Amino acid sequence: MGLYDFIIAHFSYQLLFIWSIFEGEIGLAIAGYLSERSHLYLPYVIAIAIVGAVIGDTVLYLTGRLSRHKTERWLKRYETRLKRLEHWFKRYGGWVIVFERFIYGTHIPSLLMIGMSGFGFWRFFLLDLLGVAVWALTFTWLGYAFGQTVVDLLAVVQRHLSAVMIAGLFFFVVYQLYRSGNEPESREP
Repeated sequence: MGLYDFIIAHFSYQLLFIWSIFEGEIGLAIAGYLSERSHLYLPYVIAIAIVGAVIGDTVLYLTGRLSRHKTERWLKRYETRLKRLEHWFKRYGGWVIVFERFIYGTHIPSLLMIGMSGFGFWRFFLLDLLGVAVWALTFTWLGYAFGQTVVDLLAVVQRHLSAVMIAGLFFFVVYQLYRSGNEPESREP
C-alpha cells in the first residue's frame, strides 16, 4: 500500500470534515472525484461535508451573536462587503443564508453579520442546513461528474480570483452595452 492509498484509506473523511468546517469547494470536488473512482463512499462524503459546514457556520453565527462588539470591530475591514450584504439581506431575507456560500468572499462576514443582526437561531439553522446541503451536493457532483478537470478549474479560479472577477466584469459590461444597444428606442408623440 502506497502513501497515497494509505492517506485515502485512513484520513480522507477526517480531512474532508475539517476542510468543510472552513470553506471547502476544492475538497468537495476532490472527494466527489474520489467517490467516482470508488475510493470514498459518496453518501458519507455528502453527510460529512454537511455536518462539518453546519458546525463551522454555526460557530460563526454564534460568534457574531455573542461577541457583537468584537465582531463589529473586526468587520470594519469589510465595510463595502457588509453594505452589499445588508442590501441583499433586506432585499432577499433568509435566502441570503441559503446562497451566501456561492458568493466568493462573503461567507465569513455574512454569517457574522447575520449573527449580530438578531436573526433567530433555529430559522438560521434550518436555512443554513438547506444552503449547505445544496452546496455539498453541487460541488460533490461536479467532482464526481467532471473529476480532475473541475478540481483544476476551481484551483485556478481561487488562485487567480482577481483576473476571473475582472473577466466576469468585462463580460457583464459587454452584455449590458449589447443589451442597451438592442433595445428599441422609445418614441414620444
